[in-house]
Amino acid sequence: MTAIVRDPGPGGVLPPGAALRVAFRLSPGSPQLDARLLVDGDDVTDACAQRAAPTFPASRIELLYVPDGGWRPGAHEATVVAPGGEPVGWTFTVTR
Repeated sequence: MTAIVRDPGPGGVLPPGAALRVAFRLSPGSPQLDARLLVDGDDVTDACAQRAAPTFPASRIELLYVPDGGWRPGAHEATVVAPGGEPVGWTFTVTR
């Protein structure tokens, strides 16, 4: 499983009401997403909205995350953890 989109990307800026978006290419035969998304050290995967590609079987899935109560302005860290892979982390800034 490969993360193919990170929005905002490393060092990027996210407007206050926008969602953090991470898209993954699913491996052939993989029925579901098995990666986890951490934001500021907390696993937020179960709080994410998910969108699957309109293909059968699904070839891509996106996680969209906005924290309850909205984003706190300033720096944030996101990390994708996939089974058998090294965690991939990056930082982004939420504007005021």
